[in-house]
Amino acid sequence: MVKEYLTNLIRTLHRERVFALILAVVSLIFLGAVGFALTEPAEGVWLERFGRGAWWALVTLTTVGYGDVVPITTLGRLVAAGIILGGVLSLSLITATVASVFIERKFRQERGLEPVKITQHILLLGWNEEGEALLDQLLKRLPPDIPLVLVNNQPQERMEALQNLYPANPPIFLRGDYSREEILLKANVLQAFKAIILAERQSEETAAQVDQRTLFTALTLKGLHPKIRILAELLRSENRTYLERAGAEDILIRGQYDSSLLAGAIASPGIFRVLVTLLAAEGQNLWAVGIPSRFHGRPLSELADHLRNHHQSLLIAIYTEAQALSLEDLLDEEPSAIDDFIRRKFAETKITHLLGRTKVEYQVNPPGSTILAPRQVAVVIAPQRPEL
Repeated sequence: MVKEYLTNLIRTLHRERVFALILAVVSLIFLGAVGFALTEPAEGVWLERFGRGAWWALVTLTTVGYGDVVPITTLGRLVAAGIILGGVLSLSLITATVASVFIERKFRQERGLEPVKITQHILLLGWNEEGEALLDQLLKRLPPDIPLVLVNNQPQERMEALQNLYPANPPIFLRGDYSREEILLKANVLQAFKAIILAERQSEETAAQVDQRTLFTALTLKGLHPKIRILAELLRSENRTYLERAGAEDILIRGQYDSSLLAGAIASPGIFRVLVTLLAAEGQNLWAVGIPSRFHGRPLSELADHLRNHHQSLLIAIYTEAQALSLEDLLDEEPSAIDDFIRRKFAETKITHLLGRTKVEYQVNPPGSTILAPRQVAVVIAPQRPEL
């Protein structure tokens, strides 16, 4: 990370000829030392005069002006005039050039044009009317050390306003078409560990076109980074199978649970309000908690008692991520155009043998006698994430 940053910085400084300007300053110091040694014979032998002249030239050129060494001859003062004028010009150019490099980088970053350098981040691809609410929920639930990168074509002012809302952990903005490979590489997809694809509906686009872009984005993500975990949003439920075959682990259909919430509000307003509370970011929330090794091989009731007594948490489910699925496990035996397209895309990236997808096995309200095993995760209701 640091090495790459320094490499890019050196490349930029070289392009802006900063090193040439530094060489000019070093040359002025050398010439000043030679001129001082030639014009000030009273300063001792040649080597001593040269050393004192180099010190004098450096102090004079940088406008420090200690005054411990000064030329007293007319020729020496003429040399000093040249050093002063040359120093003011060269140092001003260096300062202005270096400042412009950092200002330009900051300007490009604010406009979403600078490549992302962070690692172990989450990509939020696309934007829609629910984007701000999703961003708020993510930043409230995610640990502060997990960066969030937004990739979309929204106006810069809108993204800056969102960044200002979260000064402690501002999301990083990258402008571009998130379905394109070069933009995903610019977002450092190779070092990301999760990606969220929103169903971004542009003007005059049909639901089928939106879902097609989501499918293509998922294929591109898996082609670049087979192990990245994808959560994608669809507009039409009939496209779910295709997106699963493309490698998306978690899929949400827009409005999928609206009818259940509305029916719950009519049949039982209390249950409706409980569900809304759990889905909000304030108060009691659902949290996933890794089960410590000291509970492995012991009944679930012990972990539930520990969570309830020490963390004010209610255990409601457990789940395990099983081994990765192969591509052929997800494709139909009967050939189809979409399956052929998926096979071709993965064949181009030589990863047809593995999607990186995992199968999630879960139990809701498991019996207390359930024996806990490694790699299991507990789902709890708690005011904050329990630290076991």
